[in-house]
Amino acid sequence: MTAAALTAFLRTEAQRLGFDRCHVAPAGPAPHGAFFVDWLAQGRAGQMNYLHTLVERRIDPSRLDRRLKVRSVVVLGINYHRFDLPPHLRDDPSRGVIAAYAWGDDYHEAIRPLLYRLDAYVRGQTGRRLFARCLVDTGPVLERDWAQAAGAGFTGKNCCTIVPGAGSWLLLATLLLPEELAYDAPLAAERATCGRCTRCLTACPTAAFVGPYDLDPQRCISYWTIEVQESIPRALRPRFGNRIFGCDICQEVCPWNKRLPERTPLITALAAQQARLAPPLLEGFAAETPYWRRDDAFADRFVRSPLLRAGRSGMLRNVCVALGNWGDPAALPALALALADDSPLARGHAAWAVGEVLRKTGLPPARTLLVSAATSERHLAVREEIALALEMGETTAP
Repeated sequence: MTAAALTAFLRTEAQRLGFDRCHVAPAGPAPHGAFFVDWLAQGRAGQMNYLHTLVERRIDPSRLDRRLKVRSVVVLGINYHRFDLPPHLRDDPSRGVIAAYAWGDDYHEAIRPLLYRLDAYVRGQTGRRLFARCLVDTGPVLERDWAQAAGAGFTGKNCCTIVPGAGSWLLLATLLLPEELAYDAPLAAERATCGRCTRCLTACPTAAFVGPYDLDPQRCISYWTIEVQESIPRALRPRFGNRIFGCDICQEVCPWNKRLPERTPLITALAAQQARLAPPLLEGFAAETPYWRRDDAFADRFVRSPLLRAGRSGMLRNVCVALGNWGDPAALPALALALADDSPLARGHAAWAVGEVLRKTGLPPARTLLVSAATSERHLAVREEIALALEMGETTAP
């Protein structure tokens, strides 16, 4: 079978399985591998230690599997834009906004079996016995670099892969094959550009972009709300607003993402679930729905959801930050529960949130909560959070 014929069969099967895009490039050194190595050297990966593993293979997939002898990188994309989050949900500070990719089930688990099936199809055409490498965002490969090299889209100033006409709401996966294929060319320069636009850079509330195409994750809302189980820097917390898992701001303001049609994903597991769009922040503290308070309730509420990655204590930390930014006295009963949580991480951020309610309202019950917590708290970092919250609460809103 010729390379062109095999590529055509591959694209047809990929589309049948539910992929919106299928592009191929010859394996070799990634075009921006040197940039990635320098990015790591600057410490930009933060706590994402997995990015420091297999660096040489990560920047050159042809070296990833010596037995397989990878010759082709197949870049597969799924458009996950369903609809824009209605303003009455997005802008309501009593609700927690979740990044759009997490409105459905975990895309890693939804896409991985499709890659296995696609590889099985190719093996059926070629007689190959070795399995291909099937990677969904978590494997050692620079997906966005290969997406650009294969013509699937281009890398925008916000570091997202942008598809002209379809925007940047794209989930990427890669299939590393030993077969030679008919390769795609990158998009023409006049189509692959952000032009003079810098909306994503200026809209970022935490100033996470060092410059165009250069993101510092350690200032990114997605990094802090998903990737790490540590205390969120105090200076950044007020800038998170009500975003409790990930952030889409740099995509929401992108002109390439304007006026996109609503659509239903071809893969049903990725369909948006209404309860995951922007859940009420206080709902998870109720006796009948204690998913911010109990591990089992959290696991049940978000079964198969990407939110499980952050864990209950990490999500409670994020929710406490959102409650503090809301600053409404209605949050005090929930925050009282969070102040008594088993997790010091959650208790510390609950103290900060109560301090924000105190600072914004001056209400005595907020101060009473903090003083009471201070008498029983034994964890040093939490005690420091309580002390700072009381100190900041001395400056109250008029």
